[in-house]
Amino acid sequence: MALEFFNCEIVRQDEISITLQPSEGAEVERVMLKGAKANYSWSANGLKVDFDTHGDGGGESISYEKGRSVAEDSGVLETAFDGNHGWFWRNRTSDPVTVMLKTDDAYSDIKRLI
Repeated sequence: MALEFFNCEIVRQDEISITLQPSEGAEVERVMLKGAKANYSWSANGLKVDFDTHGDGGGESISYEKGRSVAEDSGVLETAFDGNHGWFWRNRTSDPVTVMLKTDDAYSDIKRLI
């Protein structure tokens, strides 16, 4: 993990691997300021998961994107408000799925919640 300061936020790079058993879900969120942009990519090791890219904080919440039976996704997430912004994945297959998440840019913390 590399860290440097940029406009009072930390520019960092992280990789997180999460193995989901059948019907299991997991959530990962980054702490970000309003208008911050962060690059991301994730893949489900050739299998498919349901996902929700979302944010919450300061009494606000948003769902940026949802998907069903998706093998991978990537892009740039620009935050709508200060708070926690990230993903929830659910394995709807009958096999274990490993989700590999890669993120980089301006956020101060990243954590797995579930």
